[in-house]
Amino acid sequence: MESEERKIDRFLGKTVRLGSVTLSVLDICFIVALLGLALVARLYLFPLRSGDYRAFLSHWMEKIQAMGPFHSLSVRISDYSSSYMYLMGLVSGFSNSLYALKAVSVVFDYFGAFVMFLLVHHLTGSTRKGILGMALTLLCPTVIINSSWWCQCDMIYASFVLLALYFLFKDKSAWCCIFLGVAFSFKVQTVFILPFIVMLWLKGKTIKLWHLLYIPLVYVVLQIPAWIAGRPFSELMTVYFNQAGSYPWGTLKFPNLYEFLDETMKHRHHWVEVGKFGLPLSLTCLGTLAWYVGSRRFRMTDTLMVTLAMFSVSVALFTLPHMHERYGFLVDLLAIVYALQRPEKAWVSVGYILISLITYMPFLVGAYVFPFPVLAAAMLALDIFVGYDLYRQINAASLPDPKGK
Repeated sequence: MESEERKIDRFLGKTVRLGSVTLSVLDICFIVALLGLALVARLYLFPLRSGDYRAFLSHWMEKIQAMGPFHSLSVRISDYSSSYMYLMGLVSGFSNSLYALKAVSVVFDYFGAFVMFLLVHHLTGSTRKGILGMALTLLCPTVIINSSWWCQCDMIYASFVLLALYFLFKDKSAWCCIFLGVAFSFKVQTVFILPFIVMLWLKGKTIKLWHLLYIPLVYVVLQIPAWIAGRPFSELMTVYFNQAGSYPWGTLKFPNLYEFLDETMKHRHHWVEVGKFGLPLSLTCLGTLAWYVGSRRFRMTDTLMVTLAMFSVSVALFTLPHMHERYGFLVDLLAIVYALQRPEKAWVSVGYILISLITYMPFLVGAYVFPFPVLAAAMLALDIFVGYDLYRQINAASLPDPKGK
């Protein structure tokens, strides 16, 4: 029996090399099981119809099916960009629109998990941590719910943001900006990562200024099919501006600053004034962070960059008005990377993801687990802790001032 176990151990310990990645047979068995079980978990949620599907997505799909995938691109069917409408048209031939749209999002769950593996493996040099990053992404409750219950597509833009960060850490500025352009063509929420990108440019780290032009260029290129189909070019270029005017409230169930001011969908005391006040406030906060990072001399480590990325995105979400409950999605994914780099701070990542999960509940099932001002206070506390962690990392990585200041 003992001898037989050693044979099994030897078999499971055999390795396969794929490029720079070395996987054992045990690793491969775990990955296969993970991919299968993560899919099963999602399939159980497929029959659920969220409010967004009933009110919007189902009607959009009906119009696409009536007009045909190509001709439907010539008119404004939704407030989404054309890139997602291409995917809707691609699956419009399936009789079950609900399952078809969820399947698109689930495909990107797996794509995003693969990119997470590449990113974490590159940052840590550990295959096991890369696999764990993939597992945590596929099993993250907000990732599962977003695609398989809510029928939302936040993983599409987020996976391309992760891919952009992967190329950023590989010092490939052009590819980073190209994939940020792809992400932006799907969701305007891509802008949350841009302050971080600008800060890296200020520090002379990887990003080249003229490569930033690739972001709007890629967006324009990806609108060409819809323009050819007959949709006015000016309309394609202003999709996100039109979106911004659709939700004037301080916050749409995202636990940020505007919960303290009670500028919610239900209680909109001074929503016009507060909405105008919010953007310059956010720019001031992010600008102050950029000034501080730019004025300090320190060695920009990978761990510090991940912390800065997560902190800057979360600060943007906390200070910007008109934030939806799903907009914390990118922070959730960055929190996974943060936890794998700094396991002793994993509770911070759990906190961000738990707050995101709780904010989903009122929309999905009408349950208020905690009052939203309490969640906003918890979010602020996490941001303060991560900001302090960033401050300590910068101090630890400080370089001597050549002017002796």
